[in-house]
Amino acid sequence: MAVRLSDNQALRPPRGYPEQLAALLSRQIASGAFPPGTRLPSEAALAARYRVSRSVVREALSQLKYDGLLVSRQGFGAIVVGSSGRRSFRVAEGSRLKPRELADIYEMRAILEAEAAALAALRRTPAQLRGLSACLGRMARAVEEQTDGTRHDVRFHRALARMSGNRYLRDLMDYLHSRLFQVIQTARTHSSRTSGLPRLVQQEHEAIFAAVAAGDAEGARRSCQAHLENAARRLGLARGRREGARRGSGSHA
Repeated sequence: MAVRLSDNQALRPPRGYPEQLAALLSRQIASGAFPPGTRLPSEAALAARYRVSRSVVREALSQLKYDGLLVSRQGFGAIVVGSSGRRSFRVAEGSRLKPRELADIYEMRAILEAEAAALAALRRTPAQLRGLSACLGRMARAVEEQTDGTRHDVRFHRALARMSGNRYLRDLMDYLHSRLFQVIQTARTHSSRTSGLPRLVQQEHEAIFAAVAAGDAEGARRSCQAHLENAARRLGLARGRREGARRGSGSHA
């Protein structure tokens, strides 16, 4: 049974209440429902509003304080700092994300991972290439044997981020991939049901590898971006250009 948050939002039991409540309050802060400088309702009031225990509320507020969105002031309770005070980056597990949120994440992945692949093409070592090739081989076997190759898919993309030589890019990609494992697994499962599609997905990975191995930064960038844009389309998450961009603004920058 779901715990109601509002007419169109609910927490899914039994695990993850604090994370879900923190995410909801974070969205409300970002939307201006709780402007910077305002005081949040008391723990008891929030527990009653969202029909959860006070311990759930306390943990959710603790997370928001850690993230820098709230501060505690004696005698005043939790005060909203706002997004300008954020000092951490969080993404809910993929299964909890709305389609628009997933679309944004895949768009971000295409931007960041394409650049990571380009850097990998310039900075890769022979040992790293062998590791990337091993991931590719295991993915190919999964396609041939019709087994789940999600773990090797994720390792392939994580390896690309490590090969970029940028520790922050590596850590961010590791975090995102850990949150999106189920989404990637679902995408591969859906692809396996369409004749020829798993092989096409494998070819997209092979194109990335070939460009990285050849030291072709631009080719690696294009191949990785195309792969992730195609992955988003296969999940029904493709985002078109903004209306103004479709009409044309006279700029070709």
